[in-house]
This record gives sequence, C-alpha cells and structure tokens, in this order.
Amino acid sequence: MASAGKVQEASPEPITKDIVGEGEKPSFIPYPKIGDKLEHVPIHVRPDLLYYVSRMGFLPYTIKLYLHVPWIAEFLFKLNNAVMRDERNGLSEHLKYRLSMVASRDNECTYCTAHHALTFRRRWSYSDSDIEHLLKMDQPGDEREAVAMEFVHQTSLDAAGVTDELRQRLAKHFTPQECMEIVLVAGFWKMYNIMHTAMGMPLEDPVVPDAHWVGVGPSQ
Repeated sequence: MASAGKVQEASPEPITKDIVGEGEKPSFIPYPKIGDKLEHVPIHVRPDLLYYVSRMGFLPYTIKLYLHVPWIAEFLFKLNNAVMRDERNGLSEHLKYRLSMVASRDNECTYCTAHHALTFRRRWSYSDSDIEHLLKMDQPGDEREAVAMEFVHQTSLDAAGVTDELRQRLAKHFTPQECMEIVLVAGFWKMYNIMHTAMGMPLEDPVVPDAHWVGVGPSQ
C-alpha cells in the first residue's frame, strides 16, 4: 500500500531469484543471440545484464535489442542505474519511479508504463488503487512530491511550457542536486519512451496485464 511516508524510504533489495520467461514475441528486427549462459554477450556487459534480470525478474525485449550495439548498451545500462538508483543520489529510487511512471504515461509509452506498474507491485506492494491514484496525481506523498510531479508532468507534455514560477517552486523544495536529478529523470524517460514506442516493442508475458495503465490520466 502506497503512502506519503513510503516515498522517501530506501528501496528494498532488488535482487530476486524468481526469474520467469519473457515470452517469444517477435520484434521488428530479430533479437541477437544471447546464449543460455550469456556466452554470446560481451563479457564486460554481462554483469549489467544479470543485474537487469535480477531486478526485473525476466529479460526485457528492449534489453535484448540493445545488445545489437553492446558498446552503446553498456552506457545505457549505466545511465539507467546512475539516474534511478545510484547510492550517491539525494532522492530515493521509489520517488524516482513514481515520477517516471507519470512521465511514461504522459509520453504515451505503453511499454514503459506497464513495466513501471509491474515494478511497483513487485517491489513496493502497490495495489491497483495505488497505481491509479499515482497516475491521476491526486494523492502526492507530500508537497515536495507534488511539485516534482507537476514539473515532470509539464516537462513531459511540453518542456517549453515549464514556467519560471514552476522552476522557482522546484528550487524552493529541493536542493540543486535534487533538482538536477528530477530533470534527469524526466529527460531519461523521454529518451527511453521515444525509443521503445518508435520500435513498437511488444510486451513481455509478465507485463501484458498492465498494458492499460497508459490510458489513466490526471484527475483534474
């Protein structure tokens, strides 16, 4: 159950041994060979790939496609970790996922919105009601989260529409480092959302039940 107090809590251990199959849905280009023991994956990328699987509980189709260009994929994986969960960050992974869910919905990315919903249920025990309230933006954890959510929402819909007044309110509630973390969350998911939507990514079997969440909008 989501609550205001939960937003700033440390994230639970993301490692899981409950690994399931992602399915066999084709993409617009073939998936590269990976191998049963990742033998076809460059060795320097394997730790990031294993961490992705242990965090998600399956291997996302998008991660497979990125492995066509492993010298780029390794930086995408590291950027994801740096933006969302690096221990040097001032903001919690939980809050960042809440902001990311709003961004992915606003960017109309069914793929990422569904993945976020599954992550919320697996790691923070969200109910369908919790997810719905998050997407409707009608129960922010506190005033700080409300401002951050408004900023990410407006940035995702129309970055030029972010006003000086909104920027000032963001700076009032967050440190300079935290402000930049919020900006990076919005920018990172805009990039991922655009790429995944443009590729027409199919949903993996564990994520299919959450395809509908992208259609839930703000209550106002």
